Amino acid sequence: MNQAERILKTLTLLQSEEQVCTHRLADIFETNLRTVQRDMALLEAFLRDALINPSRGCYALQNREDLFHYLQSVDLRSFFEFIALFDEKQLSVFDTKTFPVIEQVRRDAKAIYHIADKPIEDLDSPFTNQIRQAIKTRQRITVTYTDRDTKIKTFARVKPVKIVFAEGNWYLAALTEEEQNGGFKFLRINFIKSFKPERETFHRDVEAEKFVQNFQSLFQNYKIPTYPVELKIDHRIARYFRVKKFLKSQQIVHEEPNGDLIVTYRINNEMELIPLIKKWIPHIHVLSPEPLQKQLKEEVASYLAQIE
Repeated sequence: MNQAERILKTLTLLQSEEQVCTHRLADIFETNLRTVQRDMALLEAFLRDALINPSRGCYALQNREDLFHYLQSVDLRSFFEFIALFDEKQLSVFDTKTFPVIEQVRRDAKAIYHIADKPIEDLDSPFTNQIRQAIKTRQRITVTYTDRDTKIKTFARVKPVKIVFAEGNWYLAALTEEEQNGGFKFLRINFIKSFKPERETFHRDVEAEKFVQNFQSLFQNYKIPTYPVELKIDHRIARYFRVKKFLKSQQIVHEEPNGDLIVTYRINNEMELIPLIKKWIPHIHVLSPEPLQKQLKEEVASYLAQIE
């Protein structure tokens, strides 16, 4: 559960109960107290005087019935616009009498914006609810899956960790009994062909959950140390790297007088960066490490040999 989901759930609890305490929230969200305290700090900044602190570690609303009236005074337009950009139909879950701005957002979204390519994969799997339940109850599962070679493969006694949305697609982050990559896999949910919950349960795997929370690429290896990569970005494309981090670890460490950038990353699988580098050839150069330089040279030479 990410921070936005936790905060929405906390708002629901605050509206339905006399008070909500941080230790209970930590149990509900299966997280630590410090994470909940950060969530509550954000809510305090958002709700201001509408949120009170009746006792240490506990919170309540001044007027539970007045919460939605308060929310109307907050500028939620940008939130609704974001939803409308990708799927205007999703606005229907909100009460337009409570949030009258929605009707204007709906009209403006059609008049002002056009998304040429829908960036979000439809989650059409018939197993979605079962996956959610297995994650919640920490129940092992057996699935059959179509792999990248379109072969059907069976994974038994799988530990489902999280449902992950990454690069426009939906995945099940899972721990399998395979040796490769410590058993960790991102299984595309729409490619799961059968799903069977097992009676056996498992203990929470904190290390796997932490990896899911912090991974920067679907190619990133599990339980493998990272190493630094240094790239030189030509000034002609430097602006794209200034305004966007292509991986979480991206750092601009130096800017040349002509506008070229020296950018560093930390990875543990060359495929985290190779597609990005290929996209920007010839305006991007690998300064280090040498094995990555060599691999790219070999791949480019192989491609050129095929088209000659």
